[in-house]
Amino acid sequence: MNQGKSILTIGQYEWRRALARKKVALLITFTILVEFLPFAVLTLLPLPSFLEEVSGMMWFIGALTPHFFFLQFVALLIGSGSTAEEYGQGTADIILSKPISKMSYLIGKFLGGMTLFSFIALLTTVLAILLATFTFGAQSNLEFAPTLYLSLIFSTLVFFSLGFVMGEVFRSPTIAYLIASSIYITSFILGPFLVFANSLTGDPFYLDINRALPTWSVQNFPIIMSQELFLGSETLPFIASSGPVVGGTLIEAFIGILVYSSIGIVISFLRFLRTDVTKKSID
Repeated sequence: MNQGKSILTIGQYEWRRALARKKVALLITFTILVEFLPFAVLTLLPLPSFLEEVSGMMWFIGALTPHFFFLQFVALLIGSGSTAEEYGQGTADIILSKPISKMSYLIGKFLGGMTLFSFIALLTTVLAILLATFTFGAQSNLEFAPTLYLSLIFSTLVFFSLGFVMGEVFRSPTIAYLIASSIYITSFILGPFLVFANSLTGDPFYLDINRALPTWSVQNFPIIMSQELFLGSETLPFIASSGPVVGGTLIEAFIGILVYSSIGIVISFLRFLRTDVTKKSID
């Protein structure tokens, strides 16, 4: 079996495995709830004036908001279980007993997991557009929705890779998810404290540390890209000034995503290729 076909086979297997374990159904259910509930609440309450000004861009807010928290945990969940679950079930060595190389197996697992996440992210984007249109009427700048979607996928590589490497290192989906989630939450909480420290002291060093956090690049890449493409500060002041952006540029966010993602991917592949696949998970 050639490498390309092997990778495709493993990717398809990853989807079948997720469907069999009802992971996809659960993720879709939570995704619908995460998108539907805020719009449902907005239909029941008086709309704040600042939201009335951007009612035609509510699709953007609806698509972007889950990215800051919900979608990162989805990426961590999928990534941490991708290989670790196979070790716990003892199926990794069975699969590799077939004419499939370790490299093809791991690439297929990584791409299969990322396509699964991409589907969930696509669902949030489509739901945001539909719900915003139904709730607030015709939406504007929808031609940029594909660009926003791709920026969400690219930026989430950081924490998908983190979950993936933790799953490979600890070979236990539970331990991998808990450790990876703890890293994400720590970075998520630390950022605002560093910004606050800067506001108190005026020392730009705190902002430099903030930009070095993985969450800064992940959260701000889609926002900065959107600001540069179609969010005019004069016509959409609320959106253009919202979000966790504190200094920094698109290229800085891009490099941060590449660096953190590459670290996770390289460590995963080196460990997998150099260790015994039949080694069971950590209890």
